[in-house]
Amino acid sequence: MLLCVSLFLGGCKSVVDKQKETEAPAEQVVAETEAPNYGYDETSPKSAEWFDNAVFVGDSVTLKLSYYCASHPEALGAAEFFCAGSLGYTNALWDIDDPEAVHPYYQGATHKVEECCELTGKKNVFIMLGMNDIGLYGTQGAMDSCKELVADILEKTPDAHIYIQSVTPMIKSAEMESFNNTLVKEFDGMLKDYCTQNHYKYLDVFSAVSDQDGNLPDQYCSDPDSMGLHFTDAACEMWANYLKENA
Repeated sequence: MLLCVSLFLGGCKSVVDKQKETEAPAEQVVAETEAPNYGYDETSPKSAEWFDNAVFVGDSVTLKLSYYCASHPEALGAAEFFCAGSLGYTNALWDIDDPEAVHPYYQGATHKVEECCELTGKKNVFIMLGMNDIGLYGTQGAMDSCKELVADILEKTPDAHIYIQSVTPMIKSAEMESFNNTLVKEFDGMLKDYCTQNHYKYLDVFSAVSDQDGNLPDQYCSDPDSMGLHFTDAACEMWANYLKENA
């Protein structure tokens, strides 16, 4: 794995006119303040079968989840996975024929991420990327690429439902200056704000698998002596259960 979402009007009006303008019907006020309905299913918890209409876009962390789900169909049903080991928000934007590009391999060929809905037939798009961007491009650079990739997905599939998952933590001993849990939490905060502004669903997987200090517990890490950020089956089970409770 390469380490590298007041107008001022002129004219005079009577007091009665002004009062009528400020006394909008209650249902009108609600309609103007409620978030748009993008067709998300807000019921929780979700069954495993609910994820039959889901595709997961991700890097090597999500690849591990795909392996777990392949042997545990009760986890996320027939969800499909559109992943590549070193995939990031930024390199997902590169041309498919770029010699340094990283794109998912699906049904015998490489494809750009925005083709995931068309190729899989799924409409609920769960994205977890950024781990391979932060150290190279900083949190703002990663966020800029995130926005561009989501726009590309929605341009190709306007009725897709976007679920953005946080980047997950690493064990304390694996942290480095350019990539650490503090930077991950900073980026995740940016993702959450982006989702709030655009009415996408934000999923805080980081908190679901981290300890009280914001680190990945050693017992949930499958590579504590190397990168220190990939999951065990137990962590994948926690992740899947979190998604069923919160998606």
